[in-house]
Amino acid sequence: MKNIVIESLVTSQKVAVLEDGILSELFIEDSYNIKTVSNIYRGIVRKALKGIEAYFVDIGTEKLAYLSMKNNESIKCGQDVLVQINKESIGTKGAKLNTEISFAGRYLVYIPSNDRLTISNKIKSEKERFRIKKIVQNIDKDFTGIIRTEAIGCSKEELEKDIEDLKFEHNRVLKEFKLGIGPKLLYKDLDFASKYVKDNVNDSVEKIIVNNEEKYEELKSILNYVNKDYKNKLVLENNKDVFDLYSVQSQIDKCLGRKVWLKSGGYLIIDKTEALSVIDVNTGKFTGNSNLEETVYKTNIEAAKEISRLLRIRDMAGIIIVDFIDMQKSEYKKNLIHILSKETLKDKRKTNVMGITKLGLVEIARRREKDSIDSYYLKNCDICKSGERIKSINRLIDEIEKEVMRVKEHTSYNQVEIELNDRVFEEINKNHKRKIDDISRKYNISISLSKKRDIDYEKMNIIFNS
Repeated sequence: MKNIVIESLVTSQKVAVLEDGILSELFIEDSYNIKTVSNIYRGIVRKALKGIEAYFVDIGTEKLAYLSMKNNESIKCGQDVLVQINKESIGTKGAKLNTEISFAGRYLVYIPSNDRLTISNKIKSEKERFRIKKIVQNIDKDFTGIIRTEAIGCSKEELEKDIEDLKFEHNRVLKEFKLGIGPKLLYKDLDFASKYVKDNVNDSVEKIIVNNEEKYEELKSILNYVNKDYKNKLVLENNKDVFDLYSVQSQIDKCLGRKVWLKSGGYLIIDKTEALSVIDVNTGKFTGNSNLEETVYKTNIEAAKEISRLLRIRDMAGIIIVDFIDMQKSEYKKNLIHILSKETLKDKRKTNVMGITKLGLVEIARRREKDSIDSYYLKNCDICKSGERIKSINRLIDEIEKEVMRVKEHTSYNQVEIELNDRVFEEINKNHKRKIDDISRKYNISISLSKKRDIDYEKMNIIFNS
């Protein structure tokens, strides 16, 4: 059975997926860098630059957003436009816009301006593709957009409800757009945690654990829409360290290490460079009960499954080179590649196993979409210069919040002093003071930070003040 554990902290919101207690997926969303992709706005065109074939549109954000002139030649300066963000603002550049509006439901994506109904390539069965498409067209022959992978096995009633809700939302946005003038947010997409639950909750999910009352109420509303019975899966552990309660953090720490042990006693060594990641497989303590070739084969198969899991959890991307233990039998090599390819199919990110090179190495390519998970938790030690990885400031601020969380739950103190390593103190005081203030407000506990040189970089002391 699956459990979905959602940890809502001041700095971030994390989603961990446990399968029979084992961490299988991990996602992190920065609370201070709110995602705007898929949000729909009424905007005003402020500039039209034919030289670069671009309009610059005021959607009410700090920077003007960019809209391509291609397929939008009739738009004039000063005109109100209905637009959707399809790429976040980066640096000095504003967000990238599109006039082809889309609405994502649980099973379908509605694209009103499109002229066709397409089906996700991940739905392989021709019989199922035909069945779903026929149901959708029977419900609404004019529905255009995309049938999502999640539609596999769903009923006519579920698809009918999705279409009804998507069209209702579209009509609401059109009405809002016509009623006023000037920049306005008309539709806000769900945050990642809520979207993940909406898209992935099913009968195989036993519990959805959250530690924030506001998120609990939001998910209750979403589950009421998906399936009223699913509301019973929701568990509120308000302001508790749910990643500790459900043994998530200890598993994350094991997965992020340079050396990752396998159950059999073998292990992986993971090294990362700017160009690629390298994973070396070793038998370690595993000797097996049969001959050496069989022991090596079993270790490689176990490693292949674990590597596939680690790619998802650590969000490793780009080129990954795996040095499996040498095997002589071609049948074993073929099976290894087959199992590795099969395991990577669980990954929602596009991942290709390229096969074995002449040097006996396996090359994997995984699409890069954002920074890897380990960059949230770890940083290079800037003193030892040995390539050693230590806890990042993000991780340390999370730990400060969890200490305050425990003070709030188990004591009556309303003031705490936290002693930090002097380098950590300077970094937080200079660049992250707002986060500490927000933690203080959230738990209604006064927090003062002080520095102490003889404290280890990754440690902190909590001093209680009544």
